[in-house]
Amino acid sequence: MNRKYFGDTRDLFKFDLVRHLMKSLSEIGGFAFVPMLTTTPPGKKRREKTDLEHAVRAGKAGSQNQNLRQQLVRLQEIENDREYLAGISTYFTGEKILIDICGSEPFTHSGRDSYLGCVFEAFPKNALIFFDPDTGLADAKADSRHLLLQEIRQIYDRMDRNSILMICQHFPRVSHDGFVKKRCRELEKLTGSCPVTITDNEVIFFLLAKNTGLGGRLKNTLECYADTYPALYTYCAG
Repeated sequence: MNRKYFGDTRDLFKFDLVRHLMKSLSEIGGFAFVPMLTTTPPGKKRREKTDLEHAVRAGKAGSQNQNLRQQLVRLQEIENDREYLAGISTYFTGEKILIDICGSEPFTHSGRDSYLGCVFEAFPKNALIFFDPDTGLADAKADSRHLLLQEIRQIYDRMDRNSILMICQHFPRVSHDGFVKKRCRELEKLTGSCPVTITDNEVIFFLLAKNTGLGGRLKNTLECYADTYPALYTYCAG
């Protein structure tokens, strides 16, 4: 995440999707959010506020969630990381969803080992574990905007069989279909589990479950969510 984009339509999509998953998969006990917050370079202006009412008119993912929209409009006024994360926590608490924010400190490339180490010290169980890098996954030329592919294996190995791993990825300037299939093959090779995805063609979420039964229910849940918004589609290589 980057504070420059707090409360935009991508936040609307990601947090409404999390809510849908938590409400639909009763066997998941809590939501663990790893924000991987990066800093905005000095002198770089924050982007203008996002008109979330336009998101409603455009049928953007999450736009039917009025409570979330209202909360994000308020949070667009915030530039302090901790206050923003507290606002997100307040939203999920209000939805009766147990949330644990892991790694609220800024994420840096040089400090990635210590950051992940702190997350691993109290790694959640029976949870939806959401890593939210600024840009997404990378296998080369990485910086603080990325979660490394080799780190996925570390995370997956620590994850229990009753949890789901969720990762946010912004699309690079390549064929979206080819990129999704390539990344899914890489993730399956790394973990041995076939990922499922959901995307609006701006941002994509990769989700992995060790438990095949839970994985099947996850796939059905994503398909139900995608049916709510015409711009969404899901993909599973398996």
